[in-house]
Amino acid sequence: MEVYILDSLLRRYQVVDKFESLIWTERWQDAGDFELVLISNLETRSQFTVGTHLAINQSYRVMTVETIENSTDSDGMLMLNIKGRSLEAILEDRVAKDTMSNLTTDPVWTLTGTPATIARTMFNDICVSGNLDIKDKIPFITAGTIYPASTIPEFATSITVGIKPTILYDAIKELCDHYDLGFRLVRNFDTSQLYFNIYAGNDRTTGQVVLPPVVFALGFDNLQDITEFITIDQSKNVAYVFSEFGSVVVYPDDVDPDIEGFERRVLLVQDNDITADTVNIPAALIQKGKEELAKRRGSSVLDGELNQNSSYIYGIDYDLGDLVEMRNADGVVSKQRVTEQIFTCDGEGERAYPTLFMKYFVTPNAWLSWSNDQVWADFTTEHWGEM
Repeated sequence: MEVYILDSLLRRYQVVDKFESLIWTERWQDAGDFELVLISNLETRSQFTVGTHLAINQSYRVMTVETIENSTDSDGMLMLNIKGRSLEAILEDRVAKDTMSNLTTDPVWTLTGTPATIARTMFNDICVSGNLDIKDKIPFITAGTIYPASTIPEFATSITVGIKPTILYDAIKELCDHYDLGFRLVRNFDTSQLYFNIYAGNDRTTGQVVLPPVVFALGFDNLQDITEFITIDQSKNVAYVFSEFGSVVVYPDDVDPDIEGFERRVLLVQDNDITADTVNIPAALIQKGKEELAKRRGSSVLDGELNQNSSYIYGIDYDLGDLVEMRNADGVVSKQRVTEQIFTCDGEGERAYPTLFMKYFVTPNAWLSWSNDQVWADFTTEHWGEM
């Protein structure tokens, strides 16, 4: 693994080829981070200062040095421990508000559109156009993307959000968390170009035919130490949303509104953001209910350790935000989202592996477990009788 120190134009100008260990983590819906440990001497201490930007040869992400610790280890060796976060963390240093007007005349930034469009608008208004202050602009931002278009559709329904003054990172992350979107700020090698993207990822499961599937399974020698875990603890499937100006009952899109008895798990939501001036109060209450229910889903987890000798390569076979499959010996399948990619390099060698989060849970003979080459219209009465 090669570590590069970047110059003020984000170009590689120095290679860090001697270090004790490196942990480099990239994330789908959060800023990534890194930890680099080197022997402390005049050369290494002069290489790194707070604010230095780093890159590696296996990624488009950029990390920023934020913490430098010079200390002695248990063997009496003077060591340099360097930590920081990826460039997405700069959004924590920007404010989400439409103008610099006071909170009496302009208390809320109201935006209407799809969630992805709203997130992009917030970034562009603050970090590209500099609507609050021209000095808030992020250097080198270039329109477009260096990645192919996502194959997973973005949430397409238009919503309206009212954003009280907050940190831009928090505003964008909240939208992405609720609507299954990721965000990234990536470097286009040595071209002095940065691209900010809101994206939905790619479907790389066997239920599609556009991209080669990525399947982790015991039989493929790329999965080991299986653990299965199912829970509905703290999960809710109905929300009673109350406000000063009305109330609604909200169900998740995949829950039957007739659910009752022991299966009915109700969440109380009090929406204090609704005012008499809110456009379409019922729609705003419904949106609030669905957002809160999204935070309280049940979990069906099929977990396992990925073999380090897996043939799947990050950035080629899969990327952050992609859906992949995991299978156990009984044929239980889970569709999981790639939420992290971790690179490590130390005395044991180099390793790279993803962290997966449950997206859908599929059991044998269930609807979602059908093979992708089966067509509904081809099923006969005999087929249905066996289901």
